[in-house]
Amino acid sequence: MQIKLTKLDVLFSKYIRAKSEFTCEYCGQKPNPKGLHCSHFIGRRYRNTRWLEDNVSCLCFGCHNLMHDFPAIHKAFFVKRLGSDGVEKLEILARSGIKPNLEEIKERLTKKLKAVAHGSH
Repeated sequence: MQIKLTKLDVLFSKYIRAKSEFTCEYCGQKPNPKGLHCSHFIGRRYRNTRWLEDNVSCLCFGCHNLMHDFPAIHKAFFVKRLGSDGVEKLEILARSGIKPNLEEIKERLTKKLKAVAHGSH
């Protein structure tokens, strides 16, 4: 099922890529910025984790495909980043039914993107 990208998704993706300094967080490559993806650990259909920084990584096209093709590698990557407890908290939050405040998320991301753009992240 294809999930439509919203303006908030585009803002979030810009922030994640800028925060990572346009570098793949798995292999360390710096491809063309258009070749970088905001890759979700828990899929975008779970709105309570959709715009959480802990739930995403900035990946190049090849590493993004690797993570989708090999879920065990993807999970190990996130366990290394967040610890087992952090991954479990994300999984619980994804299923919690909490409704995200989209306007609040947009304001927070806009501020963070400006801070990253000015080198103060």
